[in-house]
Amino acid sequence: MADAICRWRNGTPKTVVELANSIPHNRMPVDEFRAFMEDKWNGDFFRTPYQLACQLGLYCEAEDGYYYPRFNHDINEKEAADYLFFWLPRYYIPNPYTRKDGFQDIDCPTFFLKKLYDYTQRHPNCSYKDAYESCFHETAKNNDDIVRNYINSYSQVLSFSKDGLLNITDVNPQNLFTDMDKNNKKAFFDNFTFTTNKETFRVNVDDGPYLPFITALRTKPFLLLAGISGTGKSQKVQELAFMTCPNGELRNEGGTTPGNYCLVEVKPNWHDSTELLGYYSALSGKYELTDFIRFAYKASQNKYVPFFLCLDEMNLAPVEQYFAEFLSVLETRKKVGNEIQTQYLLSKDRFSNCELQKKVLVKEEGDIIEGDKQYKMEFLYSEKDAEIITYLKENGLTLPDNLFVIGTVNMDDTTHQFSRKVIDRAFTIEMNGGKMSEMFSPESRMLLEYRDEPIPLEAFKAEFVRAYEVLDDARFAKYNDVISTRVPTLLGDSDGSAEADSINGILNETPFRVSYRVQNELVLYLSTLIERANFPEPDQIEGLIGEATLAILLEKVLPRVQGEQKQLETQKGKSNVLKDLKTFVENHFKPEENTDANSLYNQVLRKLKEMDDKLANYYTNFF
Repeated sequence: MADAICRWRNGTPKTVVELANSIPHNRMPVDEFRAFMEDKWNGDFFRTPYQLACQLGLYCEAEDGYYYPRFNHDINEKEAADYLFFWLPRYYIPNPYTRKDGFQDIDCPTFFLKKLYDYTQRHPNCSYKDAYESCFHETAKNNDDIVRNYINSYSQVLSFSKDGLLNITDVNPQNLFTDMDKNNKKAFFDNFTFTTNKETFRVNVDDGPYLPFITALRTKPFLLLAGISGTGKSQKVQELAFMTCPNGELRNEGGTTPGNYCLVEVKPNWHDSTELLGYYSALSGKYELTDFIRFAYKASQNKYVPFFLCLDEMNLAPVEQYFAEFLSVLETRKKVGNEIQTQYLLSKDRFSNCELQKKVLVKEEGDIIEGDKQYKMEFLYSEKDAEIITYLKENGLTLPDNLFVIGTVNMDDTTHQFSRKVIDRAFTIEMNGGKMSEMFSPESRMLLEYRDEPIPLEAFKAEFVRAYEVLDDARFAKYNDVISTRVPTLLGDSDGSAEADSINGILNETPFRVSYRVQNELVLYLSTLIERANFPEPDQIEGLIGEATLAILLEKVLPRVQGEQKQLETQKGKSNVLKDLKTFVENHFKPEENTDANSLYNQVLRKLKEMDDKLANYYTNFF
């Protein structure tokens, strides 16, 4: 019979330290990990210790063939205790590492602590034996001492007396319990995403130039790269694919191009979504698949790898016309367990008439004879496309949460302007080139090469979709007051009542005011910065709030601003919104020390000056 809590030995901080520090701290193929542990523990690790290591989520041997560690360094007992506090509310059964024959009559997954808490709330002063058997539908094991240690030491919301009785405490459980709807090894492991392990899945210091792109994509998986032609915008997308492509088939299938990268060249004659989403042809009886659909399907089948779709020269055609469905579905993103799910981009009903074969009239001897006519069955699709059609008929197509869409943008007489609908739904990063000498540096020669240790999906994948999910997360609960107060103050209300010393206060008389979407994404962006800073104390995050606000101003707000002098005037013509925003930035975010020329602060000031200088010729815009 399965055991809800492992019987090996108590998960004390001392035990967790012993286990966590005995296993490798870097991702590696499962075979290498197993050989390492067999040698490290003289063959004893996979007899008993691994049970506790797995149940505690200290590592994972995932379906993608890789071993994933929880910690990227040797930990101490305080870190281990902190982890146990974080682990227990998220531990569910039956989990992928234990036998399930003892839990046939319970929902999957059932959270161990929450189930006991809910039962005890309904039955105060109940016995653990009664609660266990009622919740998990099996006889309580001889593990009272282990469960008592976990509950009394790490649950916060329950107490377990020496005589075996359970009672709830006065601790609010709101921020403890999370949801989960998957039951596989990697999903179980990801359920315990923990602070001290985050850097295992983040970029190295050497990858600093990529941080703006990674942080933007982690906030929202739609990014615009704007700038003059020839500055490496589409190559940047390819670089991200190279640095994340794992060993295996994805490296081999595309020759010199990673299998997790796809370039789609936008054509000027695109005026509807068929070029991206395909269409059903009644004439041929088949659904015309596109590179976009094939790539999205491939991403859905390799869900632990980041996939990068580059829409090259995105504004050669009106974006709102051919990209409308994507933009709408992007806004339906919702966190469900550890996944970000969306509504259908293509519903399965759209493929209901799609057959894999059709009957064709032939003159020669056919496989089917009907009267004096002969027919044969003809396959409509290649083997790979037939696989995709079969999948779409059963599942439809949503946006996989490991798919990142990046559009490149040039602004000239041959291109279309972006509407605020598009700008609002994307982050925009300018790329106008750097020093010419950098082209000959040794580092530049390695940009389009695979890495021995690719950066995995966790570095890019969104953890939250809504700001309240950040504030409800136990790790961010201590920032609730400062975030919910400071961020709205800096942005200002969008109903025209904003204080003058705020972004909306400055944009008050213009159509460029921002609202809930921008504030939501500012909080999501800030959560990534806080996590990367290893969760400092609330009174130490003012600089991070400033960095997030400057990024949102540069990448979300200023791309919205365009127009003639009259449209941008403030103070009855004495100033304009660009000058006022410059003053706002200098008053709120000026660093105490001189920063480098490429700091966000200086980038924002340069862009404001550039746009203000253009306004001297009566019209300005971001691009």
